[in-house]
Amino acid sequence: MSISYQEAVGVSTTIEIIACIFALFILRSVMKDNKETPYLFGYFISSLLFFYFLNKSTLEIGNTGWYIEDLLGSLTSLFFGLTICKKGHSEWLCKLLIAAFIAFSASILFVANHVHYTMSFSAFCILLAFVSLVRTKNLNQADKGLAIFIAVSLLVIFYELNSIPHNISRIEYYASDFYYPLVYFSSLILVLTVFIFTSQLINLTLKYKTLATQDALTGLYNRTSVYDLVNNQLSLAKRNKQACAVLMLDIDHFKQVNDQHGHQQGDDAIKLVAQQIQHCTREYDISCRYGGEEFFSFLTNTDSNLGFQIAERIRGSVTEHSKDKAYGPLTISVGLTQFDKTVSLDDNIAQADKALYQSKQAGRNQTTIN
Repeated sequence: MSISYQEAVGVSTTIEIIACIFALFILRSVMKDNKETPYLFGYFISSLLFFYFLNKSTLEIGNTGWYIEDLLGSLTSLFFGLTICKKGHSEWLCKLLIAAFIAFSASILFVANHVHYTMSFSAFCILLAFVSLVRTKNLNQADKGLAIFIAVSLLVIFYELNSIPHNISRIEYYASDFYYPLVYFSSLILVLTVFIFTSQLINLTLKYKTLATQDALTGLYNRTSVYDLVNNQLSLAKRNKQACAVLMLDIDHFKQVNDQHGHQQGDDAIKLVAQQIQHCTREYDISCRYGGEEFFSFLTNTDSNLGFQIAERIRGSVTEHSKDKAYGPLTISVGLTQFDKTVSLDDNIAQADKALYQSKQAGRNQTTIN
């Protein structure tokens, strides 16, 4: 039994769509937090319906020469554009796509059917998807691959628009040798799915990596991850014969902030101190939230004098930026020690912590060098 080209492409694409929907259910934990998921579902379903009706008897819309598959093909293009625009958080492009689809849907009741018009709408959707992608910051490798794929798709579809007769009907088009849209639709579904899933998995990996190394409240490194980072810096400092310093910093009277102003204000105070530590230290210095309201900084290529200047800069900056807060002004106590390469990191931290205790004992709001 022979099978037509349309039936072959329809069957293969149906299998692809079913596989993609199955994958969506399997990876629902990856996709559930992403705004583009409903539009990706819509894209799969409208694609499935498009190929289903393509092999059935045509259903004309309003005696205008438009058929149900024309509308489904345009709906699939809309969902494709919305999927990418939602992924890129381009809300205004999403609204523009929806407005364009409404205008297109209304126009099919009054404009004579020709493939050129439908493909132009698809090109418009793909173009907006491309614009959304290139506007996105920090694209991962899968997103870059998707952008290249869409750019190539645009070139191909513009070439096709330039090649086909301007007023060719859908029936004339598929009766001719112009098989490109069927092949394009089939490949688009598979390639888009691969890129979207790969991008989501990369983002999920980066998210878990960030959660494993950073403190959720402050964005500083957490205590667990900072040891490996410091040891790497120490190896470089030893090779270059550079001095290093360790700071231990603690918010003064922090319990009073929580008791008098609530834990929300306490969290805000901790974030403010973390921001000032980041602002006053250098890019290659390493800072972490050591626990509660206590912080740790490892200063590379820093002797005691420079370390003291940095500590005092942090201390003054915290007070200055917190003076207008409900819990302000905040003060911090700092303990500083020159890093001793003959003992462990924990021993150096203990020395800085001892200096911090001396700052507390001496009246707080000061830096003590051990």
